[in-house]
Amino acid sequence: MIHLFNNSVIQLLKKDQSGILRRYRRESAGWDEHLNNTRKFALKAMQGKIRKSAAVLGSGWLLDVPLEEMSSYFEKVCLFDIQHPEKVKKQVKSLGNVELQVCDISGFANPVNQYLKQYRNSRNRLPINEMQPQDRLNLDEFDFVFSCNILNQLDILLIEYLSQFFDLNRDETVGFRKNVQKRHIDMLPRGRSCMVADYEEITYTPDGKEISRKTSVYHPVIHRPDARRWTWKFDTKMKYYDDKKTFFEVLGVEI
Repeated sequence: MIHLFNNSVIQLLKKDQSGILRRYRRESAGWDEHLNNTRKFALKAMQGKIRKSAAVLGSGWLLDVPLEEMSSYFEKVCLFDIQHPEKVKKQVKSLGNVELQVCDISGFANPVNQYLKQYRNSRNRLPINEMQPQDRLNLDEFDFVFSCNILNQLDILLIEYLSQFFDLNRDETVGFRKNVQKRHIDMLPRGRSCMVADYEEITYTPDGKEISRKTSVYHPVIHRPDARRWTWKFDTKMKYYDDKKTFFEVLGVEI
């Protein structure tokens, strides 16, 4: 387990997790297809794996995690996230083989906090893409690892936080995001992992005309020809962006 300091970065990540459930309740019609696709992809990917242990990275509210099926299939299931909601804690009590692990999956939350402290003391700011993460999660013990709709979230919230203090240019921002995303994918055990992630944001006018497309994943995995792909109707009520509907392109891929 990676130790967490009680800092503003961690609190931001926890706040974002809390907001997910509110958005789901508002957008359930558009989210349900995506959540079902995610669960089905994980269930297919875990078939044939050694049945001793599994890990879920970014378990959150378990909206997109087929927990009961995984608990039946594997002897032990570990859920990893920045915090586990009370509702989830109660849910897993009925499943005797599910463990909850609290950690910063990105490995960059505490380094971001230390980076800001160093800047305040020295007034000398190094490029954020030179920031070094904490030691990565050791996932070697698991027979199956599921990275669950978290890849894009690992870096974007940290970038938003740092942008409150500095003007970040595009090269610096993209470099940091590449580092965070590469680190996450590199730590997934080969031949024993799968990942579901949104990789492109598309905005539309209220009447459905496309406005823009924006890449959110900077890793070659998004070009994998064998990936399963679908569209997530993320925000149809135009709360994420004013007067714009927001959809995400999503992929599921075995690593």
